[in-house]
Amino acid sequence: MASFRVTGGKKLSGAINPQGAKNEALQVICATLLTTETVTIHNIPDILDINILIRILQNLGVQIKKNNSSSYTFNAKNINIDYLLTDDFI
Repeated sequence: MASFRVTGGKKLSGAINPQGAKNEALQVICATLLTTETVTIHNIPDILDINILIRILQNLGVQIKKNNSSSYTFNAKNINIDYLLTDDFI
């Protein structure tokens, strides 16, 4: 399985171009939890798995804006990780 390894004390920046595949989009959306900065992702497919993940992130406290049918902006600076321990999550 492909993976990313981050080493060193350098700030991450840049852009990637998701291909619109479900499995890739799920991973990229989850990566928005790794930063407190605003992240915009384009080419997100409108399918059930993606929509469920977006609802989970919203329930965690991630601010999410739907820009158009395939573009979202995420900000995870105020997540509530305790949501994962609630009956609402289970």
